[in-house]
Amino acid sequence: MPEDLVAIIEELIKTQKGDITRLQNILSAIKNEEPISFEDHQYVESLTPNPDVTVEEAKTNAIPDTSESTPSVPTSDETTNPARSPAKKYATIGIIIAVVLVAYVGLDIYAVNSLQFRPHHGQQVVISDTQLGIQSEVCNPSYFPATFTNYKIVAMYESKEIENATIQGVTLSPKSAAILNGIFSINKESSTQIANESLPFDPSKATIVTSVSAPIFGVIPYSVDIKYAAQDFQDRIKNPPPGTFDCYP
Repeated sequence: MPEDLVAIIEELIKTQKGDITRLQNILSAIKNEEPISFEDHQYVESLTPNPDVTVEEAKTNAIPDTSESTPSVPTSDETTNPARSPAKKYATIGIIIAVVLVAYVGLDIYAVNSLQFRPHHGQQVVISDTQLGIQSEVCNPSYFPATFTNYKIVAMYESKEIENATIQGVTLSPKSAAILNGIFSINKESSTQIANESLPFDPSKATIVTSVSAPIFGVIPYSVDIKYAAQDFQDRIKNPPPGTFDCYP
């Protein structure tokens, strides 16, 4: 074991001079009687103003740099960078994925929120004494595709559901419209109960709730719910304000 080189390295470590991790690796290799590279000898010599170990001695002790030579002890940069670089790479990938996911969800929600509906004055089909086949027009005025599972209108009176209309969902391309089928249903039990109370109808107690249900990523439930006073909703249907349906007149 080259005791003079050990003493030099120990002194460098003690005085905190140079790359302490690399020096410790070199010292460990020497004590374990493992060969060290010529570059490590040069590194130790560069840290000593009047080194006892010269480059020529280092050449004698160093293992030739051949394909069959024993690998040199990794330096501090070699030992830390491989561990740090993948971490940085994975962190960057994670950030990119998160940004893409947030952007996708944001655009999807934006498109669903932008959907516009209005009744279609087509043929209605009687299904039963409480159900009627209806149609509705839906418009996607946004620049992004919009997918929803259903559009539902529920009429409430004093917290009781008296009727509802459910329109089947679809995927709409940007700036496009479609005519969709649906079912209008009357809650016979609630309607009968309200009728039997023999009280005058109070419009202020009637509300309309519209709901657009959409699956974010195809699995995460999401809905856009809007509540109207019954009279306001009726006025919007009869005289739609500008911007209510932007796909075509």
